[in-house]
Amino acid sequence: MANKKHIFADLHNKYYPLIFSAVYTKVGDTDDTNDICQEVFIKFYEKFEEIENKRKWLYGALRLAILEFFRKKKSNVNIDEVFSDVSLTFVNGFRDARIIISEAMENMDNFNNEEERIIFDLIAINNFSYNQTAKQLGLTKRQIEYKYKLIVNRIIQYLKKKGVDNIEDLL
Repeated sequence: MANKKHIFADLHNKYYPLIFSAVYTKVGDTDDTNDICQEVFIKFYEKFEEIENKRKWLYGALRLAILEFFRKKKSNVNIDEVFSDVSLTFVNGFRDARIIISEAMENMDNFNNEEERIIFDLIAINNFSYNQTAKQLGLTKRQIEYKYKLIVNRIIQYLKKKGVDNIEDLL
């Protein structure tokens, strides 16, 4: 029994931020989101040992919980629109990685200036080498490497704030 609680706690810590974010984007209220998440994780606790694909099950459970939430509210919200809204796209149960990465790239806090945005775009998006990027911007390779590492670290911190602790969360 103690082992079950430990395993569940690890799974809860791993998936809760993603589930919370997914639910919140649909209902827009912290109290309602907490209630829905609690409901989802109580059901998950009862069944998690039997569940083969944890992420997929959690996504299905959160969809059902959100659907029930809107039914109880007798809201005029079209549930199909709630789950098909492009800005809230979900893939494999969680927000589409492309959207999260796009948000990180659009967030000006991740870049000190336009030059850093260009450096990131050339290296990460267009597959330029450090040397090619340095040549394009009139900087040294060492300057580009240093600035790129700073940018990447800021983006990693941004993603962590969004509940993405490792790249697996985006896959």
